[in-house]
Amino acid sequence: MIKPSDFGGLFLWTDGDASGGSLIGRRKTEVFERAIVVGANGAGKTWLARQIAEQYDIPVIHNDALALLTRWQHRPQAEVASRRKMALAGDRWVLEGGPSILSNEVLNSATLVVWCDTSPGLRAWRIFRRSMYYLGRNRPEHPDGNRDWPGPRQLRFFTRALMGGARFEAAIEAALSGYGGPVVRLRTKAAVSGFLKAACQGAEGF
Repeated sequence: MIKPSDFGGLFLWTDGDASGGSLIGRRKTEVFERAIVVGANGAGKTWLARQIAEQYDIPVIHNDALALLTRWQHRPQAEVASRRKMALAGDRWVLEGGPSILSNEVLNSATLVVWCDTSPGLRAWRIFRRSMYYLGRNRPEHPDGNRDWPGPRQLRFFTRALMGGARFEAAIEAALSGYGGPVVRLRTKAAVSGFLKAACQGAEGF
C-alpha cells in the first residue's frame, strides 16, 4: 500500500498525496527526466504526459503506440516489452500507459511516477467525449489503422471506467510496492491542475 509522505515543496497541494523518496533540494529537471504517468482508461494520463513533455522538452512515449498493430489488434507482450525497452534507451523521457508499463525494469529507470486516479464518472465521460471527438479518425498517439468507432471496444472501456477502478488500483499499488522513488497520486482535476501549476513554475528547486 502506498503511504503518504510529508515532504513539501512542489508536492504541497489540495487533494494530492505523494510518497516515496524525498525531493527536497532536487532540481525539477532531474525529477522529471524519466517520468511515468500511469492510470486507468480515461484518467487523463496521455494529456498530462504531453504537458510534462512540453514543459521540460522531453520526448513522450505512448505505450499504445508500442503495443497496437491495426484495427485495435495488440502485439504479443514480449514484443511490446522489447519495443518499450528500446524506446526507453534514452536519458530523458515521459512514458504513459496503464499498469502493464510498471515493470521492474521500467521502474528502476524512473525518476518519478505520477498516478492519475480520477473518479470513475470523470473517466467514463472522458472516454465518451474522446470517442465522439475522434469518431472515424485515429488519435494522434495511435498507429494508423486504429480509428475510433462506437462499438464493443468503446463499451468495454466505458464499463471498465465505471466498474474496474478497484482492479486498476490493486494492480498499480502492487507494481509500485517495491519502488523507492517518488510517487504522486492525483485524484481530482484540482489536484492535476495544482500539480501542473507547481511543476511549471520557474524555480529550479523545490
